[in-house]
Amino acid sequence: MSVTVAMFIKYENARKAEMLDHSSDRAEVSRKAVAAMGGRLLHAYGTCGEYDMMFIYEMPDMASVAANMHLAEATGMSRYHKVIPLFSNEEFVASQIKAGQLRNSYTAVPAE
Repeated sequence: MSVTVAMFIKYENARKAEMLDHSSDRAEVSRKAVAAMGGRLLHAYGTCGEYDMMFIYEMPDMASVAANMHLAEATGMSRYHKVIPLFSNEEFVASQIKAGQLRNSYTAVPAE
């Protein structure tokens, strides 16, 4: 079963400076890398603030998501990442139903 994730990325300052001299279509680079892992880039957005880009991927599994993060870091392209698993509305509703059915099986640690 494939997974869909949002990946936020902060580029290294040196890489951002290089992009000013030689613009780089990071979505196209990402599209190729993700395809080599059996995944698919669904959306790419530039952002302002804490992160520089946000990508939404469909990947074969979480190991492929992690491999993508490792490569971005190992090549010196990114400073840090944040990955958020995404669920369809139907999957989210199903998770609520499942949690409701399992409610009595979960016990919180009592506060001291």
